[in-house]
Amino acid sequence: MEKHIKKLSKNRIVYLDNDEITEPIKVVHDFFSASWLPDHLKMLKQWRDDAAFESENSNNRSPASLLYDHELTIKLMEAAWLLKGKKLGRIKIDAEKENEIANWYIKTEKKKFQHYPENLDISEMLKPSFVLKKMFRIHKLDGYRKILNTWLYDALSTSFMEESLSKAEVITVYEQLVKLFEAMWLISKRIGTKT
Repeated sequence: MEKHIKKLSKNRIVYLDNDEITEPIKVVHDFFSASWLPDHLKMLKQWRDDAAFESENSNNRSPASLLYDHELTIKLMEAAWLLKGKKLGRIKIDAEKENEIANWYIKTEKKKFQHYPENLDISEMLKPSFVLKKMFRIHKLDGYRKILNTWLYDALSTSFMEESLSKAEVITVYEQLVKLFEAMWLISKRIGTKT
């Protein structure tokens, strides 16, 4: 019984309210209403640097800004957790068999959308919801939440704390978050405000 309760509570949704749990795509739209994709990616890079690399520019962001970015990111992660089984924003082109068509589609879409993803491969661009499945194979929701909490504490710390997370761990999570941001951006653009 105790094992079952522990398993249920491990990946529970903490930051989303009932409306957001019911319609997690709203969280995605809110995330990109708060800032454009390039601004989110810039924030993420700065946060990564604050958490993993000692530099002169470390810790120059306000605590309120860090906390806000942390909460937005966690909410996006929780929405991704809820959406990971859905096939949102998919383009029904087989990238392997129809490579020329896939490339043409992506090229056309790049002209249509501002700030097109640069870190997704062609299959992830065609099926951005696949990114959600892949990222939760590396860490579960609770694992990402713990790591992002460590990032927050490290970024808020007045001294550099090298022993918190290895640089490899930070870079792996950073790369997954970049892909998450880009995939969610594509999903939000492709489905618009439809829920």
